[in-house]
Amino acid sequence: MTAPAPALQAERTVLAWRRTLPAVCLCLAALVRAALVHPHIAHVGAVAGVCVAAASVVAGAVARHRRYRRRADDPRPLGLLIPAAVSVAILATAGAALAALA
Repeated sequence: MTAPAPALQAERTVLAWRRTLPAVCLCLAALVRAALVHPHIAHVGAVAGVCVAAASVVAGAVARHRRYRRRADDPRPLGLLIPAAVSVAILATAGAALAALA
């Protein structure tokens, strides 16, 4: 069995970033709707967290896409800043959303 081409891994990563962005935008839309229907101060934190997550996903998608277009077999990861920002934003959003439900 032969190993897959290294460019396929980079292409799958670019496609994954592209799929993640619509999911984050749908979460943002759902939280904005919830904030409009049932106003609560915690919704502000949740919406802010999803906005940070969306901006981080856009930054990751753009960075990965540019690197893939320059050199498809570039194995370097994106670094820790973008995934850390997405993780922190998701945790902040979850905390704020749970506070709004309580």
